[in-house]
Amino acid sequence: MLRLDLAQVPRLLEIEGNTRERLEEAHRMQWLGEVAALKESLRHISEKKKQADRLRWHAEHGEGGTGALS
Repeated sequence: MLRLDLAQVPRLLEIEGNTRERLEEAHRMQWLGEVAALKESLRHISEKKKQADRLRWHAEHGEGGTGALS
């Protein structure tokens, strides 16, 4: 699995928005296979966002959870 780079989170959010737009179109056009595939993509994007949240938390709080030293 590739490690997520926090600098790429804005791109991930852009991809999520585009995927949601495509999902709306697929629903309108009744492209059921595409709907299923896009929903699966959104599940993966959600997992990547959770991973980014965990990485951000660890970067801010350190492994011990006591906060980073300045």
